[in-house]
Amino acid sequence: MPVSGRSEKRLRFLAVAIAALILSGEVARWWGNPRFIPLAFEEILIAAALIWAALTRRFGTLPLVAAWALLAGHMLSLLVPTLDHLLFGPPKAKVGFYTAALSIMLAIALFALGWAMKLTRNRSAQ
Repeated sequence: MPVSGRSEKRLRFLAVAIAALILSGEVARWWGNPRFIPLAFEEILIAAALIWAALTRRFGTLPLVAAWALLAGHMLSLLVPTLDHLLFGPPKAKVGFYTAALSIMLAIALFALGWAMKLTRNRSAQ
């Protein structure tokens, strides 16, 4: 298997792992709450997009680019108001933990997005 094939396989595995992490986190956070579906809906959709992108090969690596970009955008949209609470208040429970977690997830998503874009560019150059 060529190096790019192994790299793509690793990125697809990372997509499934992050999707599982997102899903398990949302289920643990909202399980038993009647608002589970509306409050966890976007994370469920993003996890589904990551899983679909990881499992489909029909469109090459473009679905991985789209799914990682979706995750990065969502993490950024959650991080900005969380940082606002951290820096300017009003106080919010566990704001430091959420800031760190969202920052790490954003970093992972941006790294994986760059990785997917590189794979897509390498594939189109062949």
